[in-house]
Amino acid sequence: MTVCLAVIFAACKTDNQDTSRTVKEVVDNAVTKLYKTLNSAQLDTISDQYILQFLSENDKDVLADKFWTFHANVPVTVSLMRHTGQKVIPFWIEKSGFRKTSMVVKNEEYDYEVWQKDFPAGNVGLGINGFDKHREVYFISVAPQNKDNQLQITDVMPSQYALDTLELGAFTYHDWDGLVITELPEALKGQVLFTTVRGRAREALLVNAFRKTDTPSGADPDQVMLTWSGNPETTTDIQWRTSPEVKSGRVKYWGKGKTDTLFADASVFRMEDRLLQNDRFVNRFTARLTNLSPGTAYHYALNSDNGSWSQAAAFKTAPSKKDDFSFIWFGDTHYSKIWGDMAKKSLKRHPETAFFSIAGDLVSTGLHRDEWDKLWDYSNSVFSGKPLMPVPGNHDSQDGLGAWMYKEMFSLPENGPGKQPTEMSYAFNYQNALFLMLDATLSVPAQTAWVEEKLKNSNAKWKFVMFHFPPYNFEEPYDEIMKEWCSLFDKYHVDMVMSGHMHYYLRTKPMFNDKPVSTPAQGTIYTMSISIPGKQERWPKEDYALVRYKDGPLYQHIAIKGNSLSYKCYDPEGNVKDQLVISK
Repeated sequence: MTVCLAVIFAACKTDNQDTSRTVKEVVDNAVTKLYKTLNSAQLDTISDQYILQFLSENDKDVLADKFWTFHANVPVTVSLMRHTGQKVIPFWIEKSGFRKTSMVVKNEEYDYEVWQKDFPAGNVGLGINGFDKHREVYFISVAPQNKDNQLQITDVMPSQYALDTLELGAFTYHDWDGLVITELPEALKGQVLFTTVRGRAREALLVNAFRKTDTPSGADPDQVMLTWSGNPETTTDIQWRTSPEVKSGRVKYWGKGKTDTLFADASVFRMEDRLLQNDRFVNRFTARLTNLSPGTAYHYALNSDNGSWSQAAAFKTAPSKKDDFSFIWFGDTHYSKIWGDMAKKSLKRHPETAFFSIAGDLVSTGLHRDEWDKLWDYSNSVFSGKPLMPVPGNHDSQDGLGAWMYKEMFSLPENGPGKQPTEMSYAFNYQNALFLMLDATLSVPAQTAWVEEKLKNSNAKWKFVMFHFPPYNFEEPYDEIMKEWCSLFDKYHVDMVMSGHMHYYLRTKPMFNDKPVSTPAQGTIYTMSISIPGKQERWPKEDYALVRYKDGPLYQHIAIKGNSLSYKCYDPEGNVKDQLVISK
């Protein structure tokens, strides 16, 4: 059986169908029309039946055979595995001629009933997973009707999900590749498997779909935030939000006590969350300030194109000489008001801190902009004067659809691993410290060479690494991270690794080659934290652990003073929960 992954969008045509339209266009237009037709309360009550009456026949044709398309060189049988827990069968399955069989496919979590249909050679088009957000989306396998034929599958769309072989142990969802097939009828074994992601459930989501934000955008800039995409000594990036009616943005800035005023124009990105009924579109602006003086305090104000300037805020560039500094990092924040209150208290308690970091899972659903709105609302102006340098977690990169909304929220260094999405993994230096910020939701091996290059070529006194998934925890082994990255942390002596994900606090003994060692000079300390209340039901012993807490919220303050590092973990009220000093 030969499989080709050449790609073109080739739908199965029906009479009078506009083959240029896509599922996205149909659903985009349907959402626009629904907003004009129904009020907020009515949007919450729409059903599959209502949607099918609402859509035109042409719309339904597109939704019935342009969700998944491919070309087969010989007549084929398509087997469609539909999760038995899905309450409403997608409208097109029976109508298009699929028939339910007695076969069942299982993985460790779910059962799937098998539907089949014969197709002639040529283009094959299949429909949406439904109008609800049923995450266990259907997947398919394909076999030639004549077993003696050599099957060639081409022009697969969407193209980014590989073809595989349907067999025991195969996975179907790229965003959960640990979920493998455990039971499979003999008749289906060896067929061509079309893999997918659970995020495809969102492509036609309309039932129980619509949301609101508590803080819609307006004409005045808000959600003001600082980051660095370049050298912290000479650059600062400023981001903010407005309503889409504001077309341009500008920053004026000046050194503290100076009379010269400088200006920088901002780039703009139009961000859409089509199911956010009261704020579907916003404009996000980014201004990159360059050629700044090291170790200098600056004031700045923002301009929307109505001519008014925002209230001034301030920031300070990093000194060029090696000096003392501190930073604060948080574990999972999940757009929590509890975390927001703690973040404001942490800044008040440590006004000297140079910047903040978050070790992933900033929000719970990374493609819901109302959650990001809450994150920025709860933290208020914390990041308008101190840069935020985060890494993404699995909740920020949702259901295999990537973390594009996270990426558009931040202006970060584009110096990460080649052939990987930019701004997701990156490196920066602050004073005499190297910070490797890694996206552990991407391929770990694909980033290993870059991680080694950065560590090997750094002469920084202090080396820190942050990524979401903790190598040491009692819930889940991360053998690949241990093999690929932790071995490099040993080789090049990383001082501290910071993670989240498991919703409890942990500081390990210094670790080298997966074993405790006597002092931090001999190994790496692994830390994990949580910015919200924890949820641990089990609490087994961890021999590598030195300090643990079941619950949050907590935050970590790290201060560098010459050859000494002071690490303290605080609760929101400022009580020290853990501390250590590393001397070099």
